[in-house]
Amino acid sequence: MTDRAELQQTAIDEFLALLRQERRGDEWVGHTPVWDGPVVFGGVGLALTISAACGDAPDGRRLHSIHAHFLRPIQSGAQITFRNEVLKAGRAFALHRVTGFQDDKPVITMSCSFTSDTDGYVYDLSGIPDDVPDPDQLGEPDTNDDFVGPWDVHWLGPSPLRADGTREATHRHWFRLPRLLDEDSHVHTALLGYATDWTGVGGRPLHLDGDTTGMISLDHAAWFHRRARADEWLLHDVQSLVNAGGRGTLRGVIRNTKGQIVASMAQEMLLRPVSG
Repeated sequence: MTDRAELQQTAIDEFLALLRQERRGDEWVGHTPVWDGPVVFGGVGLALTISAACGDAPDGRRLHSIHAHFLRPIQSGAQITFRNEVLKAGRAFALHRVTGFQDDKPVITMSCSFTSDTDGYVYDLSGIPDDVPDPDQLGEPDTNDDFVGPWDVHWLGPSPLRADGTREATHRHWFRLPRLLDEDSHVHTALLGYATDWTGVGGRPLHLDGDTTGMISLDHAAWFHRRARADEWLLHDVQSLVNAGGRGTLRGVIRNTKGQIVASMAQEMLLRPVSG
């Protein structure tokens, strides 16, 4: 194993450890990572909150939807405490509200719906776009010389510019966790929840060559349509729907290599103008 591969496996260990929170009375207590700088990436907040929610999941049910609001910046390298409130305990669906606190102040709140899958109609909108290559055709995953993270990624960029100046997709990438994980669907869902917030600069379609400065997530909804494994290649295809009023709305679809939709998301963000 190369030095980089060893560093990546260590990063995976650290990421998975974050999802193993400690039960203290009626609360779940965990910690935030330090690799994001002073404030954690929103996907980390989603993954930690999902993990806490799934710790109280009703028997035999899985998380199928979340609706989250980012209330305050989540501080890196600090304790975070989650409190779970059961809003509905129905025979088919259960709705919980989970709120994360740092220094006794709420930083993220999420409504979480749990159910069990049943037989029904099966339909998926299109599949893998024609211009997106299979991940196995792309060679070694892309790397960052400054940071070795837990994910394997192939960055694909946006779709071509259309005549009216818009794009079908403003951000696309293949991703997976390069380690065989166990069958715990709640862990895979938490990791997939992280990935739903992984949208690059896709929310600012006229400045795709810039960075994420001035882009602040306000709320985030995600639906987990099928059981999916985070240790297998998945494609995130992001579309910027509208920028208006100083805000932007994104939609994203995550597909497996068969083209099946396993998750989707919608997110509104604050968009501050790029200076210079």
